[in-house]
Amino acid sequence: MSDSALVVASPWPRTGSTNLFAAQARYLATRGFHTAMLLAPHLPIHRSRNAAFWRDTLAAVERDCRSHPDDVGPDLITAGLTDQRLRRWRSAGFYRWLAHGRDSQLAVMARYARAATLPPELMAFLDSHDLRLIIASHCFQMGTVETVLHHLARRGRPRARVVLETQDVQAELYAVGKINNSFRGEPDAREVLTRDELRLVAGADALTHVTAHDLDYFRAHAPGRHHLTLATLAPTTEHRLLTLPEEPPLFDFLYVGNVNPGNEISLTWFLDEVAPRLAPDIRVAIVGPIASRLRTIRPDLHARWWLWCLGDVDDIADVYRRSAAVILPTRFGTGISIKTIEALAADRPVIATSLALRGLPIEPGRGGVAVVDDAAGFADAMEEMRRQRSTRAGSARALYGELFSNARYFARWDAVLADLGISPPTPASAGTPG
Repeated sequence: MSDSALVVASPWPRTGSTNLFAAQARYLATRGFHTAMLLAPHLPIHRSRNAAFWRDTLAAVERDCRSHPDDVGPDLITAGLTDQRLRRWRSAGFYRWLAHGRDSQLAVMARYARAATLPPELMAFLDSHDLRLIIASHCFQMGTVETVLHHLARRGRPRARVVLETQDVQAELYAVGKINNSFRGEPDAREVLTRDELRLVAGADALTHVTAHDLDYFRAHAPGRHHLTLATLAPTTEHRLLTLPEEPPLFDFLYVGNVNPGNEISLTWFLDEVAPRLAPDIRVAIVGPIASRLRTIRPDLHARWWLWCLGDVDDIADVYRRSAAVILPTRFGTGISIKTIEALAADRPVIATSLALRGLPIEPGRGGVAVVDDAAGFADAMEEMRRQRSTRAGSARALYGELFSNARYFARWDAVLADLGISPPTPASAGTPG
């Protein structure tokens, strides 16, 4: 049987994490593995009966993974099956939570993932290939990994090696973000989150990390193999941004945002504190679901700045093409900022707060990145950048190529496989590098 690999991904379309899932799948395919991607449910919103959610999610992931010109990507993209609920006194998950000593939300989600059924097409894939490697992201997806390993054991097949990409210290994220436990109705204690996260990651043969902070933390708390892989873009996104045609911009500045608390706080700060200081003829494009969300969370700001709110778009590369520069007025967030990496790939100068560069090995000033944290200074920097209309000599794109390109990301994963003693069917020298 031919060698295969599996990417276990959270069903989060159009997010920074999805860029990494797509890149992992393409990496494995370029190295000769027959590759499957399993979108694994871990919350009730992911129930199989939510047909519209899954239709849109699978379509978005298909675009990210299979729209590259050379058509190298996963052989199979599918989703786990579940109809579980998470309700106090009215769900099996609640009684499991009681039996496990009222543990954290991370453990609750891992059990939710563990109880999902593998779809028939994935079981057929596993039975017809020699599964050598599983790459999962986020500690709670180790529940899904356990299900896959159990399936292999029942078939009398060898255990696949497991790599977990941590993508943040989840205990820190859930504690700082005050994310409620589904059953407790309030946030878990930090020490309980930490205990459960470390228990979950212990099931992996190696851990990979997207930031030096994550690497240092887990090295200190979870002995074993660790690798810093950093982040990259989905291969299709990278291709579109690296090949943008040059043309006169329609917008002076671009802000891209999904709907999450960090973007809500950041955008409202920008519109409250920075925008009123700008010249009235400045042209800003606010793109993504956050533009529509603004009408709900701050109708007064939406009414004042509605001309800037373009809403969601099908092709993010198109708005980068029509924008002269990118703003990242980040005031709250964790993990890496994929928007910063997109801007570098598009070769657009960036004005950012220091928090926007969290987890990224970027020094202020490199690659056309200006860092300003106060509102007045941010507005002044925008006006100065608009006046200069700085010529882009490729410095931002060069920085992307040096740190975040698919080729660099793939090379780091080559080192991960080598450390695990896994020889890809197609070595890097013979495969597509990026």
